Amino acid sequence: MYCPDCKKEFDGNFCPTCGTKLIEKPATIGVSLNLGDANAISGGLHTSDSHDVHNIQNTSNTTIDNSQTVNNSTVYEAQKTQAEILQENENLFLQAVQERLSDGVLEQRELAELNVMAAQLNIAPQRAMQMIDLVRRTTLAMQGGQGSEFLSQQLVGEVFNAVNSNQVEILKRRLPQLEQIARTSPDAKIQFYFHMLQASLKPESAAIAFLNARTDNYWQLFWVHVAYVKLGQDNNATVLLPRMGGFGAPQGDLALLMAIDNLSEYRREGQKEYNLIQMQEKLMQAQELGMSEPLSAMWYAVKEAMLDEQHPEAWFQFYVDYTLRELCPPQAPVMPSTPPQMPRMEVPPVPKFNAQNVTLAQMQGFNPLQAAQQMGLGISAPPPFPEKKP
Repeated sequence: MYCPDCKKEFDGNFCPTCGTKLIEKPATIGVSLNLGDANAISGGLHTSDSHDVHNIQNTSNTTIDNSQTVNNSTVYEAQKTQAEILQENENLFLQAVQERLSDGVLEQRELAELNVMAAQLNIAPQRAMQMIDLVRRTTLAMQGGQGSEFLSQQLVGEVFNAVNSNQVEILKRRLPQLEQIARTSPDAKIQFYFHMLQASLKPESAAIAFLNARTDNYWQLFWVHVAYVKLGQDNNATVLLPRMGGFGAPQGDLALLMAIDNLSEYRREGQKEYNLIQMQEKLMQAQELGMSEPLSAMWYAVKEAMLDEQHPEAWFQFYVDYTLRELCPPQAPVMPSTPPQMPRMEVPPVPKFNAQNVTLAQMQGFNPLQAAQQMGLGISAPPPFPEKKP
């Protein structure tokens, strides 16, 4: 039995505490809310029946005590914080700015429309101008990137032709320009040729630049490996191979580097037969597994460097003469078959007689006293001696 005043259950007909007549306990109807639950305060509903509501947005209506109907979309909107509302408004405004600046020009009419929209969305004028300037700078940067892309393509084409024709002086002049573009351009060809030229012509600079780099770059890792080998630091080069694997590098690229490592040992450690065999095997693996497209010339250069005498073709001669120069046997200068002949020199004619030359020759023993007498100087009589007084 149940006491309606004490809200407790007792045995018998009357409440032992207040004396009120006990009645049957009423059955629970509808949904009860646990108001002490933090989720209920924040809008989450906890029902006492078998249906648990985890996501308000998944149901359209929820009935509470069979009397009130609450639209869940309204509950969701009410739960938004002021920061969330402001963020949504700024996103809408940013989208409108991007649409009007798609052509790179913001007309006065469009600017007025944006000002009105900012006021409707409760965006401060200063904040609105900041967002407009940000979109404008981004648009200009993208348009400028198209010009940089054209410049990159032209420079890469020129460098490619210079490498194929072994025009070293042109490559040295283009290297600073290539470096400036490589700092900001992610273009793979720019990165390939810049790091290749730096490792070929300035291996010390390539190693220093790698030590100062904050992030890994695939082509920098590849060519600084070659630079370390050229500098005789094979241990530093070997450490870079696992780091290249993290880029998902073609297996042929790694096999080519391993062939270069064996070539270095073959040249510097007494020409071991083992290194020669390994070098040949790694070259075959590089060809079978597949390499990056720009490395074809390098593959032929390594194959040529295996020989005691190199006779490379013009299109990969640069790699033999400069990239792998330290790994090729020194070539003795070729002596000419006949000694060089002295160039013919015309004998100057004998000078003709000139009276002036004779006069000048006679004045070589010049005597100033004799010349003065000849000119009548010093002929006057000396002054008389003074007379003696008695």
